[in-house]
Amino acid sequence: MKRLRHLLTALSVVCVGLSTQAQVSIGARGGVSLAKTTGNGGFIENFTGNLDYIVSGNGAIFLKVPIAGGLSFRPELGYKQSGAGISSNNLLDLIGVNIPLGGSIKQRLTYIQAPMLFQYDFGYEDSPVQPYLIAGPTFNYLADGKIVSRADLILFQTQPTRTKIGLGTFNRFEVGAAGGAGLSFTVGNSKIFVEGRYERGLTRLYDTPLVRVPVHNQSFSVLAGFAIPLGQ
Repeated sequence: MKRLRHLLTALSVVCVGLSTQAQVSIGARGGVSLAKTTGNGGFIENFTGNLDYIVSGNGAIFLKVPIAGGLSFRPELGYKQSGAGISSNNLLDLIGVNIPLGGSIKQRLTYIQAPMLFQYDFGYEDSPVQPYLIAGPTFNYLADGKIVSRADLILFQTQPTRTKIGLGTFNRFEVGAAGGAGLSFTVGNSKIFVEGRYERGLTRLYDTPLVRVPVHNQSFSVLAGFAIPLGQ
């Protein structure tokens, strides 16, 4: 956490310096992600079987600091969830009748996230609709982990059971990369936007001293948000 605080402090100093030269906007965004923990070449699936994507939420606040032309610096601070799921549909032959029994187990990892993105807007600033691209590194801190399990019992599902997991074997700090595209719409002095984003963890998920397990996080997100110029 100390490294994350130092990063955010340095970021705020940079943003304050840039804001004296350009109009800075502040905003918020949120959305839904399809997230999955996966290994290089299907490494983890060799042990667990096919893994499912999990549906998760994410959100952040951000600054948008113009640099030159259509290029802006867009640092964010928020949260995201990653992980994976396993589901099964086994058949139990009970007195000659096949009864479907199954269930699901999901690992949910919650990260505090600090993406350092650059955004390039196409067209004129006062255009009613502007397409844009984003790309940049992400710095994430693993704050919490849970196993969520649910059983399918013939005609109904049980309530999900949430079990907190220890984080001792996980790499608590994750460096990743993000990229995406979106459309922003001018509404008065503000902007609203919709965005698609892909994120990939570059550091290994598990911190094991003996075996270098090649497992990483990845996600596809659909986001929406708004930005308001500061001082207006």
